[in-house]
Amino acid sequence: MEKFLERYHNKITGVLSTFDRMLFKGHFLPFFQKSKRHQYLFQEKVLLKNFGTYAKKVSEVIKDNARELSSKESRPLIHLDSSRISKEDLARKIQEEDRVKEGLICVLKGVEPCVSFDVRGNKEKQKLEVVIRERKCLFLYFYYQHKEFGFMQVRIQTWFPFQIQIYINGREWLPNDWMERASGIKDTITAWFRLMMESGRKR
Repeated sequence: MEKFLERYHNKITGVLSTFDRMLFKGHFLPFFQKSKRHQYLFQEKVLLKNFGTYAKKVSEVIKDNARELSSKESRPLIHLDSSRISKEDLARKIQEEDRVKEGLICVLKGVEPCVSFDVRGNKEKQKLEVVIRERKCLFLYFYYQHKEFGFMQVRIQTWFPFQIQIYINGREWLPNDWMERASGIKDTITAWFRLMMESGRKR
């Protein structure tokens, strides 16, 4: 990039740059520290032998909230049976067909591998322990058309430690930011950014 700018500096009047993709991650922190893990369960009055039942109840609350949100916003909640289906392509198709200009587009869900927790017996110590293990659980994908950030996604794991990812695309955010700053040349900016975004998706 620097060599390109140096070579054609006489023909370049300005440079436009932004982040390409930004990913925010979070999880239920107490369960990643052994001491706090047991402290949390003690506060919730959950015995180790009942952890599976407790975790399932919390998981159902998250799923119920997703169903309530999709119903409240009158947006589809779709279960995907295959990981080969492009979630983003499906969400964009729904957005185009339903002409969603702002807000929740859809909620997609599917079972995927994850890192989670379970209770196992320790033969040496002769007691139950909460252990980290790989398993499969349901993931929820919330697709939005945000006024400022554009097309974006929120991914939630429905089992402990409930990892969450918020995905923002810089190519979606930048044109919206410019629209606020230069409403007088809206059509020109829209056309230019559409070309930029399409070229980015084809990479």
